[in-house]
Amino acid sequence: MNDKLENKNESTDLNVIENNNEVKTSSVLSKIKNYLSKDLFSGVKIIDNNDEQVVEEKATNLEEYRSTFSDITENQIINARVIGISDSDVMVDIGFKSEGLITRSEFENQDLPVIGSDIEVFLEKFEDNEGNISLSKYKADFIKRWEELIQIAKDEITIKGKILKRVKGGLVVDLGVIQAFLPGSQADVQPIKNFDDLIGKELDFLIVKVDEVRKNLVVSRKAILEESLNERRQELMQNIEIGTKLEGVVKNITDFGAFIDLGGVDGLVHITDFSWGRINHPSEIVSIGDKINVQVVDYDQKTSRISLGIKQLIDNPWQSIPEKYKVNDTVDGKIVSVMNYGIFVELEKGIEGLIHISEVSWVKNIQNLQDSYKVGDKIQAKVLSVEPDDQKISLGIKQLSTDPWLDIDGKFQVGDKGKGIVSKITKFGAFIELDDKFEGFVRIVDLDWKVNPAHPRELINEGETVEFIISDISLKERKILLSIKDLNENPWVEISKNFQVGSTIAAKFESLEDNLVKFKLEGDIQGIVPMNKVSKDVKKNILPELKSGSEIQLTIEEVNEKGKNIALMFDNIKND
Repeated sequence: MNDKLENKNESTDLNVIENNNEVKTSSVLSKIKNYLSKDLFSGVKIIDNNDEQVVEEKATNLEEYRSTFSDITENQIINARVIGISDSDVMVDIGFKSEGLITRSEFENQDLPVIGSDIEVFLEKFEDNEGNISLSKYKADFIKRWEELIQIAKDEITIKGKILKRVKGGLVVDLGVIQAFLPGSQADVQPIKNFDDLIGKELDFLIVKVDEVRKNLVVSRKAILEESLNERRQELMQNIEIGTKLEGVVKNITDFGAFIDLGGVDGLVHITDFSWGRINHPSEIVSIGDKINVQVVDYDQKTSRISLGIKQLIDNPWQSIPEKYKVNDTVDGKIVSVMNYGIFVELEKGIEGLIHISEVSWVKNIQNLQDSYKVGDKIQAKVLSVEPDDQKISLGIKQLSTDPWLDIDGKFQVGDKGKGIVSKITKFGAFIELDDKFEGFVRIVDLDWKVNPAHPRELINEGETVEFIISDISLKERKILLSIKDLNENPWVEISKNFQVGSTIAAKFESLEDNLVKFKLEGDIQGIVPMNKVSKDVKKNILPELKSGSEIQLTIEEVNEKGKNIALMFDNIKND
């Protein structure tokens, strides 16, 4: 009984408190309303929890609010209405209790939407860490564009794209929202020297690879170009014939010619088909990338090989050469090349003649034409022969003057002595100037009676003035042979008397070579011992002890005037 009474009292107390609180709240609101504007709370109604109308309204609004979620889930594209734009965000209404914000940076590649317009956005989360709806315009565009590009790839349709930048291994291509990778090898059918030249260009591409997991695309421009080139190649090969004139681009240059891109197929201009004249290298006429006109010289349908010519575009100037250049004519020209065997002279455009080295001088033995003639020099010559079929003209310089050999007898005789400057030395001998026209030649064997040098430079030097005697004149070979040793008596008559075969003489060791041992004998005569005649005991016990200038007793085996030495032998030691 008491318990019920206490409970009743407690309940009564709570009601009193609640009623007091309501009175207080009402009193406070009344004071605020009086303090503020009378219209500010005109729509405010003070209710208690027992108001049935309020409960019904709450239930109705809740149902309407919940209904907005019925067709919307996270991670999907939805429609949104633009309700506001600030400096940093675009505000949209998607029918939720709160608006969503999309950063303006997601619209950087497109115009901002108009307030009141509908746009598609991607709903990532109903509520992020900060309690906001997470939306993305870029992801919505990406998903839609990705689906479009996947279909384009399946249908193998070409698509336009803009090359944005260069990266390792290739280029980045903008396909609209989505960027693709263009490998360097797929950028063109021809090797590209500078990929930077493609940046900013809008071109056609084919999607050749799709990575669904990483959402990556690989595109190719080469695939499109090759297909186009194949069509043009077929068309070209069907219509081509000898004599057809075409335009092409120089693709590559080699020593033997240049490859020309005719648009789908390459042709070769051989070095002989560049000019009616002679050229040393195709780069003298064309450069890579040049647009040139060519003519078909020959072709093979099966192999698609095409031979082209440039010189065939103009008339062959050699057809009129026999009428313009005749034997014994004196012509003027320009040196275009100096070779070891002769000088090429350009007589007119496309026409060259050759001055062979043998036609340069009547008397001088010219070894190096580059010493006297330079490319670009103007020169005069005589026409020696004209061969238009072989496209050859032979020229001569020496024919411009009288042949001095015709009166050689009046100038030089065998036995004449004289002085001259050594003009050139070879391994066989030396050339000596006799006067301003003639040269004589001293053979290596005619330099000295006693010494047999390995090279003439051991006894004579270029530029040195030497005395000589004319030993022979050959009109047929047009040679004058000289001798320096014949200025003195042949000493070998006396040498043979003084060095008797079988006698023993003192010899000074000079050098040890692979095949012989050299000694110096009295009178600066050379003595030799062939190694194949030296015993093992001598090789082991005698030769290692010899030093330069060491004297040893040897036996004379032979007096060799032709070899300019005396053969010796070790006879005091038994041979094997």
